[in-house]
Amino acid sequence: MEGNSKKKDCSRVYDVLEFGGMEVHNCSVIRAAEQALFASGATTSGALMSAVVERLWQAVQCEPELCGWQPQRVVVYAGRGNNAGDALGLAAHFDCPVSLRAVCEPDGFSAESREQFARLQGRDWSMEPVAAQEGVLIIDGLLGSGAAGELREPYAALVRELNELRAACPRSCTLSIDVPTGLNADTGAVHGAAVRADVTAVIGCVKPGMLADGAEDYVGRLLCIPLPELELPAGGSARVAGPEVKLWLPRRSFSCFKNRAGRVHIIAGSVGYVGAAQMCAEAAMAAGAGLVALYCHENVYPLLAARVAPEVMVVPVRSYREVPTECAQSLVIGPGLGHPTGHDVRALQDLLRRCSVPVVLDADGLNLAAEYGWDLPPQSILTPHPGEMSRLFPAGGKLSRVECALRYVEQQPCILLLKGARTLVTNGDELWYNSTGGPYMANGGQGDVLAGCIGALAAQGVIPMKAAVLGSWCCGQAAATAYMSRGYPRAIRATDVIAHLGMVLS
Repeated sequence: MEGNSKKKDCSRVYDVLEFGGMEVHNCSVIRAAEQALFASGATTSGALMSAVVERLWQAVQCEPELCGWQPQRVVVYAGRGNNAGDALGLAAHFDCPVSLRAVCEPDGFSAESREQFARLQGRDWSMEPVAAQEGVLIIDGLLGSGAAGELREPYAALVRELNELRAACPRSCTLSIDVPTGLNADTGAVHGAAVRADVTAVIGCVKPGMLADGAEDYVGRLLCIPLPELELPAGGSARVAGPEVKLWLPRRSFSCFKNRAGRVHIIAGSVGYVGAAQMCAEAAMAAGAGLVALYCHENVYPLLAARVAPEVMVVPVRSYREVPTECAQSLVIGPGLGHPTGHDVRALQDLLRRCSVPVVLDADGLNLAAEYGWDLPPQSILTPHPGEMSRLFPAGGKLSRVECALRYVEQQPCILLLKGARTLVTNGDELWYNSTGGPYMANGGQGDVLAGCIGALAAQGVIPMKAAVLGSWCCGQAAATAYMSRGYPRAIRATDVIAHLGMVLS
């Protein structure tokens, strides 16, 4: 994105844990909590809106799509309700012209929204259509999470206009307030027109429709805006991970040394696929493992030994039976492993049977598990992408992603991390979604980095379920940090993620 760029320290944008993760609740739950709050007399709708606007402004300054970026123009699409007030109040914080595209004249806004609109008085604003230009921030404040069904006019026309403006201004950002207009917040259904946001600032709680299959192309990144004033029931149906998951990483004692900082054993690499093994091992080092040993066949050893970071121990073996497990705190199997057969397959099966530490199974390790029907240790962490998942669990093809994951862990007890634009992690009892990362991660090697990172976290004492959630969050956040620091390129390489893991976990 361009505009009047403002340089900012990108390394600690998520250090403030106030903007953490969120539980998932239906719209009726948060509406009931709001009504109870207002009925108690503890606050008013207007005061709550002002608090939300200020939190939006704070959070936007930490959001990777917006951090350090001064738009040339803000375009607010406003409805009659209170979402318009949130959008207008946020727009007033930016030092640039504001264009208002609304379903009514400002005197038709809700009373609370008129208060926020008043903040634009004396500013450069208009209600004229906007031509395509660089550096536009588009804010969707048309409808809130209570809306359902197909959009009526003039809402549908304004949504079409918004999407056309977004498409015409590729170096811009579209931010939806609470839910993209046109998306059913409870079900994820879209009937007709719907806003395609780059970021959705969810207020109070994440609504289940935002996590539905296909909804990610409308929702974009989730930016969680807390509403501590509301009393929501504990134990939502799922949770979206936020920066608070970093607190799961145990603090090291001053006397800590390498043998107490976690030892990761990695079985990876084959001719033609040495890069995967290298990235996995170097990600484990970057994520804080004290010792990383990379085990490979003798024919691959010269290739890996010549290119892997000198801190990694590269160990040649004639058989995978030679890989020790008694001195390891975690085991990673699969990145770039190729297609072992016969003796190698039996050796890996035997290794899994006698392994008592957390095992991360990725890439070719997953394909072997699917092909040979391996029984896995219960604390195994599986990290499939959709293609690998279809091989592990062919019966899941007609199910939703979350149904497929839950059915699989019933059949094969494990921790399952199902990759995607909205990566999910479950062990059958808990269900987490990741909020970090973006389409700039759509390239090779990202999974190898994730496997090494999770292996390192598990070796440092993070319990396997939490290691999977934390690994997913910090790899996505490392990519987002690299995305900002490198000037918003189209793609972030997996090696860029490795380079930023340390500062994200600090």
